Amino acid sequence: MEMRYPRYVVIHHTAGHDVPALTINSYHAQRGFGVKLTSPRYLVEEYIARGFNKVLGGVIVSIGYHYLIRADGTVEKGRPDFIRGAHCRAQNMNFRSIGIALTGNFDSMDNPRGEKGLMEPTSAQMTALRELVFYLMKIYQIPKEQVIRHEHVKNAATRCPGDRFVFKV
Repeated sequence: MEMRYPRYVVIHHTAGHDVPALTINSYHAQRGFGVKLTSPRYLVEEYIARGFNKVLGGVIVSIGYHYLIRADGTVEKGRPDFIRGAHCRAQNMNFRSIGIALTGNFDSMDNPRGEKGLMEPTSAQMTALRELVFYLMKIYQIPKEQVIRHEHVKNAATRCPGDRFVFKV
């Protein structure tokens, strides 16, 4: 398992309904995104207690995001910050960034009437996002210009997090 030091924050929507990190973990496990976490022991135990898949010598964490922000503003941990993400291959961002996803689908073309989840972020999500982004910027010394939307990563063929998502650092 490689250690990494994030230089960017990449913001996403989940393109789906308001579900917990463990549910997204199972979706991402089906896509082969799992990594084995073997240390530190307290962190392995925390993930096992949260319901992640215990394996010999560790735990498998498949959710590709480092943080998930639920509709009520709850921030759930995904992958540990020091583990490569599985949220944006373009520009090698999985190795260079922290991935934050808000539950919902904020793209008016893909989710015109809300059948695929929240049509726009809740105020609680936006408050939590702002607090989390400022915290990550401070601890990792990430400049505001390097807090970006998934769609703004060069060669990322996506509209994520959608045209209904408005956020400025």
